[in-house]
Amino acid sequence: MSKKHCYYLLINDLVILAVVAYSLFTFGVQGGYDPVFHMGRIHTLATNIASGNFPNPIGFEYLNGLGYGVGFFYGNFFLYPFALLNLLGLSRYNCYLLFICCTLIAAMAAINYAVQQLFHCDWATIIAGPLYLSSYYYIGVVYLRAAAGEMLALAIMPLALLALFKVLHGEQHYWYILAISFAMLLVAHVLSFLILVGTAMLLTLFNFRHWWLHKHILWSLCKSALLFAGLTMAFLLPFLEQYTAQKYISTTMNPGENIYSIVSDVLYLNQLFDLRQIWNLNGGLFFILTIVALILNLYYWKTNTNEIIAQATGVILICSLILVSPIVLRAVVKVFRPLVLLQVITRINVVLLPLCVIVIVFAFAQLIEHWQSFQGISEFGLLLVISLITILFPIKQNLAAMQLCRAQVPNEYNISRGEYEPQDFFNYNLQQKSKVTPSWLARQEGYTIRANNHHYALIQLNHPTTAKTIMLPRLYYRGYHVQAGNQQLPVTRKNGLVAVNLTTKHHFKTLKVSYQPTLLAIIGGWISMLSFVGLAINLLMKKFKISQVQKNDIP
Repeated sequence: MSKKHCYYLLINDLVILAVVAYSLFTFGVQGGYDPVFHMGRIHTLATNIASGNFPNPIGFEYLNGLGYGVGFFYGNFFLYPFALLNLLGLSRYNCYLLFICCTLIAAMAAINYAVQQLFHCDWATIIAGPLYLSSYYYIGVVYLRAAAGEMLALAIMPLALLALFKVLHGEQHYWYILAISFAMLLVAHVLSFLILVGTAMLLTLFNFRHWWLHKHILWSLCKSALLFAGLTMAFLLPFLEQYTAQKYISTTMNPGENIYSIVSDVLYLNQLFDLRQIWNLNGGLFFILTIVALILNLYYWKTNTNEIIAQATGVILICSLILVSPIVLRAVVKVFRPLVLLQVITRINVVLLPLCVIVIVFAFAQLIEHWQSFQGISEFGLLLVISLITILFPIKQNLAAMQLCRAQVPNEYNISRGEYEPQDFFNYNLQQKSKVTPSWLARQEGYTIRANNHHYALIQLNHPTTAKTIMLPRLYYRGYHVQAGNQQLPVTRKNGLVAVNLTTKHHFKTLKVSYQPTLLAIIGGWISMLSFVGLAINLLMKKFKISQVQKNDIP
């Protein structure tokens, strides 16, 4: 990239970052349960670290001290820096504000890098960032929902798509970027990871003949899959172990409905064809730019064939068809039931948005290059239009909608939409009119809680031991141990809580309940650590070999 174009890129990025971030620092974080939930995640990580209980996936403060295994199902990897800042004294609210700003910068850098590596076209890179961050959907994720998972996903997805395109087109050295980006997305946002997997399957199918004839592509994909598995075992094995331990609340259906929420969410639309899903999702300007870009790319196809653009367009058309036609959506759900896990179909925009940006910038970059005398003016005009529309429409509309819902620092730790809350505990708590707390359990079960902290719960039985099953003040997860003196008692489950079966043979008065990582979790941690070390050594050796070759080439 030339020096002049570097200046253009820097100015563009700074302007759009200022436009998008300005309202964060003036109006603050807007949103409902998402920011409250994620602020709670940051703080419970900080308190776990402060108490010396690390690593521990269970948030002690949730459910009034019963503990919630938030770390089993939501990767905490990207939240640890902000938890440390919270531990050092920065408020939860400001930590989350800083987190959002970091994701903005990361998303800008990711889309710029991806576009530059895909096309090696300065103008495409220059306009990519402003277009990406000014999307209605991106602004909605930041201001309307303040959703941490999707913000991270939108920062990682461009890198994953870049690596996927490169590997499928024979550039083997991108295999480790493919594995790392997929691993990062899994620990950042599981639903976005599933969307990426679906996209990868489509692109692999599009390139079937290519990788079937060139076996080195298949080998690169296999290496990526193995590295991905190794890097993610620390998260994936505990996730699967705890997910299969008991039944959790299903968020695929709205409460009181007998229809999947992904289908019920679009019942208000014209069932055959309705553009509102796309128009409202990314805004009129983005929609028009996408249509114009598709036409321009079709025109350029005669002189500049680009398989990446053709395949990106194919994925865009398939995703758009599912978005605009509820009939097609219902048909896809019948054929591929796991799609209901997305809860709302608009989530596929985490892959649709970066693909649309790739298609748009490729078309308009060629157009700008043809206007040799007006390149600077056209670039400035496009930036001005994007900035003004971003301020006047998506930001203004989102702030107006959420002005009365400014996120507050939570007084209690909520579970986002009840996701991954044990179904048995939810039903029991509902029957008891939400009274199930450690102190309530102590009264009901006949014991006194002597200590309840991040490390353990210590209880004293109030009455002589009788044959019964008592519920203890911890939500059930595999890995809990109950100790009576030097004796380990078999742990069972009752109403979604840790429980033990007492008999008349037991003559103890004190029980200690504590969590320890399971054998599977420990194995997963070691596999991930060894995979990371192996990757680091491999990359260092490659860099050393390259530097040696360069030295030998010098006369």
